[in-house]
Amino acid sequence: MLLTLSVVVTAGLIGWYDLPGLIRRKEWKETAVYGVLLIIATFLSIFAANLWEFPSPLYLIIWMYEPVNQFLAHLTGT
Repeated sequence: MLLTLSVVVTAGLIGWYDLPGLIRRKEWKETAVYGVLLIIATFLSIFAANLWEFPSPLYLIIWMYEPVNQFLAHLTGT
């Protein structure tokens, strides 16, 4: 629990330091992208800090590529 709290506090401090400047300059797209990436990084850091299992992104790539591979194999006759 302490590791999760420290990751969330650190992410909050990073956002508190960086986001006001982006908002002040009215860089809305950059603010949105920065916020999304900070949330994703926080989520993944919580998993890493607690040593929880997280599925590999390679499985998603294999799942998306498998139908394409089968279709191309069907077209070429292999």
